[in-house]
Amino acid sequence: MSLLGVKLIFLVGILLAGWFGTTLPLYSSSAAGGGRFMSWGNAFSAGIFLGIGLIHMLGEAQETFAAMGWDYPIAFVLATAAFAASLLFEHVLLPEPAHAIVHHHGHDCIEEHHAETGSGGIYPYVLVVALSLHSVLAGLALGTQDSFSNGAVIFAAIFVHKATAGFALGVSLARTGIPRSRSLRLAALFASMTPAGILLGLGLHRLVQDANQPYLDAAVLALAAGTFIYIASLDIIQDEFLRPGSRFMKWLFATLGLALMAVLAFWI
Repeated sequence: MSLLGVKLIFLVGILLAGWFGTTLPLYSSSAAGGGRFMSWGNAFSAGIFLGIGLIHMLGEAQETFAAMGWDYPIAFVLATAAFAASLLFEHVLLPEPAHAIVHHHGHDCIEEHHAETGSGGIYPYVLVVALSLHSVLAGLALGTQDSFSNGAVIFAAIFVHKATAGFALGVSLARTGIPRSRSLRLAALFASMTPAGILLGLGLHRLVQDANQPYLDAAVLALAAGTFIYIASLDIIQDEFLRPGSRFMKWLFATLGLALMAVLAFWI
């Protein structure tokens, strides 16, 4: 099977993970409490994101630039720029109520807001949009990969994180009291964002190949690495460790993800 075919299979798998992860809390009140296994799995995916960003993608991008005679660490600069841009969008440009909703440490603020507005107003949509940004960027990184091994590792990390992020979104939607039909539409929107990013990445990768300029491929890889480092550190790890309980197990699973990426560097 071609790499394109494999990526399309990954696309369908991620779509299903996002859909079922988000809709489960809407149909099962017992699931709305979450679970430590979901947190451990999310921490593991964070370790994979961080490891593949730092060890694989960033290193490969810098090697490409160095082979072309670039002495300046351009890959690290591009990754830093992607990190800073993600930080700007999520922690600076978002209004304070929306920022509280997006991040788990704002649950008290969320509940107060829902108590005042009933159905949550526009904020469920803000939550979906904010979570979808990461989904698109992660999908973009997967779509631009030209290595099956790297693509498979990225898929595994996205699959786990998509399910757990969708579950958290579903819990938030269930607690707002908005109609289920609207929640399902929001779930469909969230689930489709990573596949949309994959399709964008496939198109971008095709353009880069047609241009036959290795530095373009390396630039995309470096930007994706910065995004993955941000998602792992300031999105998943920060929010998971602000939740009470199981902090050692979360650290352990995150470290296992990092260690796995370090070991895989011997072969891929």
